[in-house]
Amino acid sequence: MGYRSRLGRINKSEREKYRGKTSDQVYKMIDEDYSPYRLKEHEQLYEMGKDCDFKIKPDQFYDFDVYEEYESEFHILSKAGLRQIIDEYHEIILKSYKDDVECNDFGKIKINIKSKFDEWNKQFNLLPYYLDNEHTDGYITPSWMYEYAIFNLVYIYKSFDWENDYLIYSAW
Repeated sequence: MGYRSRLGRINKSEREKYRGKTSDQVYKMIDEDYSPYRLKEHEQLYEMGKDCDFKIKPDQFYDFDVYEEYESEFHILSKAGLRQIIDEYHEIILKSYKDDVECNDFGKIKINIKSKFDEWNKQFNLLPYYLDNEHTDGYITPSWMYEYAIFNLVYIYKSFDWENDYLIYSAW
């Protein structure tokens, strides 16, 4: 399956019960179906996929390093951090379009167009957007293609309750 990055939310009050605890203490506090990088109180908002290497500097949620302990991530991401991810998505999309415009290799252009065709062709009975699926928690698209997925990030950026919740960047 691979190491996948996710965005989620947790109420700011939940952090207090984990403050000052060691990884062993936190692990003992958690139900067996959960872990320090996947808390019961945490709600996943969006799975960004694999190979996410952003220039963000999130804050620690715990007083220990989750990655060192569990080879996973569970950090607080600020609004500016989410904006940084959106900006990085934008640059990836822009570079992709620029490469297509400047490309003289018809075969490569055809491959790029075919990948877009496959997204829209209801392959495996899937669409690149959601309309009526009640299990999406506001997702706009299930696609990991940057040019579509950026709209999920913009939706989170605009609708997130920054006052009462922490935006969590997690990966495992």
